[in-house]
Amino acid sequence: MSLPDPPLLTLAELAALPADDTVVVTVNNRLARRLSGELARHAPAGVAAQARVLPLSAWLEALLESALFLPDAPPLPARRLDSFGARLLWADTIRAAETARPLLDERRLAALAEEADALADEWRIGLDAPDAGEETQRFALWRQRYRRQLAKLDADDATGRAEQVLALLTAGGLALPSQLIWAGFRDLSPRQAALWHALAGQGVAQARLADPPVAAAPQRFTALDPQAEWRAAAAWAAEQLTADPQGRYAILAPQLEGVAPFARRVLLQTLGETVPFNVSVARPLCDWPLAHAALGWLSVLTLRTDYRPAQLGAALLAGHCAGDLAEAGERARLDAQWRRRGVLVLSTADWLRELFACPRLSNAWPAAQAALSGRAARCDTWAQRFAAALTALGFPGDRPLDSAAYQVLDAFSALLARFAGLAAPAGTLDAAGAVQLLVRLAQDTPFQPERDPGSRLDVLGLLEAEGERWDGIWLLGLTDEALPAPARPNPLLPLSGLKRAGAPRATPERELDYARALFAALLQCAPQVIVSHAERDGERELRASPLIAALAATEWHPRPAPAVVPLPLDALDDEAGPPLGERDQVAGGTQILEAQAKNPLWAFARYRLGATALPRHAEQVAPPVRGRFLHGVLEQVWRMLGDQAALLAARADGSLPTLIATAVAEAARQTLGELPAAVRELEIARAGQVAADWLALEAARLPFAVTALEAPHSWRRGPLTLKLRLDRLDTLPGGGAVIVDYKTGNVLDTAGWGRARPTNLQLPLYAAVLGEGVQGLLLARLNAREVAAKGLAAEALGLPGVLLPDALGAGNPLAGLAWDGILARWRSSIETLADEFAAGHAVNVSQGAGDLEFCDVLPFLRITLDREESEA
Repeated sequence: MSLPDPPLLTLAELAALPADDTVVVTVNNRLARRLSGELARHAPAGVAAQARVLPLSAWLEALLESALFLPDAPPLPARRLDSFGARLLWADTIRAAETARPLLDERRLAALAEEADALADEWRIGLDAPDAGEETQRFALWRQRYRRQLAKLDADDATGRAEQVLALLTAGGLALPSQLIWAGFRDLSPRQAALWHALAGQGVAQARLADPPVAAAPQRFTALDPQAEWRAAAAWAAEQLTADPQGRYAILAPQLEGVAPFARRVLLQTLGETVPFNVSVARPLCDWPLAHAALGWLSVLTLRTDYRPAQLGAALLAGHCAGDLAEAGERARLDAQWRRRGVLVLSTADWLRELFACPRLSNAWPAAQAALSGRAARCDTWAQRFAAALTALGFPGDRPLDSAAYQVLDAFSALLARFAGLAAPAGTLDAAGAVQLLVRLAQDTPFQPERDPGSRLDVLGLLEAEGERWDGIWLLGLTDEALPAPARPNPLLPLSGLKRAGAPRATPERELDYARALFAALLQCAPQVIVSHAERDGERELRASPLIAALAATEWHPRPAPAVVPLPLDALDDEAGPPLGERDQVAGGTQILEAQAKNPLWAFARYRLGATALPRHAEQVAPPVRGRFLHGVLEQVWRMLGDQAALLAARADGSLPTLIATAVAEAARQTLGELPAAVRELEIARAGQVAADWLALEAARLPFAVTALEAPHSWRRGPLTLKLRLDRLDTLPGGGAVIVDYKTGNVLDTAGWGRARPTNLQLPLYAAVLGEGVQGLLLARLNAREVAAKGLAAEALGLPGVLLPDALGAGNPLAGLAWDGILARWRSSIETLADEFAAGHAVNVSQGAGDLEFCDVLPFLRITLDREESEA
């Protein structure tokens, strides 16, 4: 609906109006800020006062506030719900109404209902249209119940407040300005039109602010892909900023949020660090470090029983607490220690004992936790408790805060105030529920620091740019998928009503009209305009928006890179570190040669430089913990049995289950002490079954005796000494030895034994250490899904999966070699790997595709960077 024949005012004419009796209402905050600045510049000399400029919604709120002082005005609701609070109430209403129906996404449905409610009131859409389906009927029911809930809480929402202002205007009595100027409104909704007429009925003179036309002749630029389009826009901006040192320019993009990191990177590469620019993309408040830290501490402070190391670690690393800087190293050490130990949970006593490592934080902890004690309460009480707890904890810490951090701190304080306002719709909450709701509110609250005043280049979305002024703009990404945007009618409202009202996003025709108006408004933002689109996005072909398809091509093109005469260079392949000296200490066993075989740079970075990635926090029993436990179980079993004959006898007389239970209990006492009781019992039951299954398999073997368990060995090659530990050594009746290695993973892999640079070489290395007496290598899989054996032996062991040399297939590199030849080949390969490592050989080369699957120094190998560069 268009404005009812409004007169047009220029900015100069607006500045000449009486400032104390004139109000300018705008479509958004950005336009209000710009007009305020321009009015100040147009003000006559010596005149300091100027008309009030504020968004329409803010002016309506101010009118409603003023109604509180009217003697005969009807009483207004005591509470005001913001959008988040309204969605909470909608969710409760829908949940109560749909108890018999499963709801897949309650929050999404509440957001749709809130939007439908606002559209129905703003655009006067009835719910009784002939095409109203079941969704609309259910929404009508929810809406009735929602209104009753609002009345019960003595609350209103944004939609209700707008209707209250309209009713008060119609009734008269509000203090109104003599002049009201509308700025930035291309058309009016039915409710805004009703507001216009109500104001006119009260004698308010109204006009529309007419921006001076900008003679923009847009030109079109076509790029190969979106990445090339951004690079072209950045190059254009760099040229303009250089040619016009006082000018202000902008790059405008639809859906900027998804490409903001790439845009920043391209602009930094093109402009360098010396040219400030502003990328106008807000992130959720919870993503900003200071707010993230506050929410993390509140989450752990409200725990009263077991603590999750991942949750504690996140708070410890976030800091902004007592001992923020002085104890940062100890906090990081605690987190790393829990990761390496595979700790699942920490009791309160364990946590407080560990916290002694950070004295200042330890001293602050009791007071901070006490501030959150108490019964379940409403949000206003919890907001006070949260503030007190953070203060007691030393938040925001003693590190200096920059401007952005101060703004985040202010935003977090405002967040607590908004949280307090949720007391009515949220009801009574316990501590954990209150923190969860605060986190949700922080996720729903966008935040962006104030714009750098020295920035001459703005990067922002299309809607945010409307009404602004620059010396030149580049509009990119204008494909037919972006402008016009696809129609997305609200599914809870009848389509006929949406279409009849011309509501936003209702129909393709409505979106095309809106896109045309938006594009026309954007062309008024600068005298120089370039529009662009990409031809392809990967394999997908793109088309230009119909709004720009007929525009003339621009004569501007990115300048070719200047020809540079390369300087003579000396190439140096630095693929070798310093050789290992006799006094150099290298900690490790077979893992050293395993890494050397898969990627020599991995071995050098991990075992010479000591670099390693921190493991993730354990979410289940860590594989090393389970491995040590099962190793311990079978060690105890075989210490009691000694040989296969004793195993067969225990099976025969029924004593084997008792023996296994004794072994499991002792191994659990030694290795499972940090696990929760319930998890420990599950692991004990699992281990007992796995041990029984494996011993049943061993009972079918040919005779053997166990002669060594967890026996330490060392192997020396030049300056390199490896510390080894054999899980088990069996002796056969003929005197030969079989090395047994327990594996608790899902697969047994011997494929790497035949490679020129052998992998999975733990058993081949043990064979090289023990020498000629070794007659077999046996991998034992100890897994609840399956127990199995795999290996290679000079003579039959009576176990499926353990092959003889002459049974190796033709594709196996070891095929055709006798047992002694296989041992000799392994020994030679292992010695070569050891010599490479000792010599400092650190070339960044991998043989197999899966060799780096478990690499813990990937950043050193630059695998990800190489992949990104090859894709680019």
